Amino acid sequence: TRAHPSGVQSISIMMSSAMTIPASAARVVSPARRDVRALRSRAGSRATFSKQARVNNEIVARAFSIVEPATKVSFPKTFNPHGGDTMQCIGAGVREKKIAIINVKVYGVAMYVDAAKCKEELANGGSLLTGSFDKALLVQLVRDVDGKTFWEALDEAVGPRIRRIATDMATAEDEDGNFMASVAEAAEVAEEKAMDECEEIKGLFQGRKLRKDDKVLIWWSPNKGKFEIGVVGGMPLELTSQQLAQAVFDVYCGDDPVSPSAYQSFVAGAAAL
Repeated sequence: TRAHPSGVQSISIMMSSAMTIPASAARVVSPARRDVRALRSRAGSRATFSKQARVNNEIVARAFSIVEPATKVSFPKTFNPHGGDTMQCIGAGVREKKIAIINVKVYGVAMYVDAAKCKEELANGGSLLTGSFDKALLVQLVRDVDGKTFWEALDEAVGPRIRRIATDMATAEDEDGNFMASVAEAAEVAEEKAMDECEEIKGLFQGRKLRKDDKVLIWWSPNKGKFEIGVVGGMPLELTSQQLAQAVFDVYCGDDPVSPSAYQSFVAGAAAL
């Protein structure tokens, strides 16, 4: 397993601070900014556990977070991975799983992007999936889930996408419409690497119990050729398969997303950048 100490754990610290931004440090322009200032003024400077103070604090927190409506999970509007550029949340949705005849809410998921680069690439015909800008998915569980079950459900969607990506690569033609044997061979190698790294992810979640409110961060930097996945607060896997990264993000922002509500929210948020 390849891991590094400055990964998901450092992100969890910065994300936590984003959720509890002190009044003196708040410089984010928000539609609710004037109301927030008024609430802070009325709340006073002394710490208190009164009911009114708790209400005020909740309203202030909402000014700096995005709430997924179905699960009520709050995601920070921004965070700063690995000390790089700040990423902005463009939307959130719910992942449901049908058990018998009932749709059960499993987790909320939010997408983060390098806002300036995302806006530029979308304006030039790019997409959330194919854009070369940094992007991340933050998953927060709303019920206890066995780690093996969590990955198997995701792998069920990822596996076919890896094979489709490999097929598209292998059948690519040159400008004269000729089959390219070297490209087909490279596609086969890339597919094998993606499947091998899937096994590494399986090992990360195998035998692990994921609890309600646990967070899983999936981060991809296409330009840097880096892809990471891990439970926030623990050590992430640092992977390199760009085909695997594309397949995982295709699950949420491709043509057939597993959470339509999340995808619609991502698209709307990206359009508003």
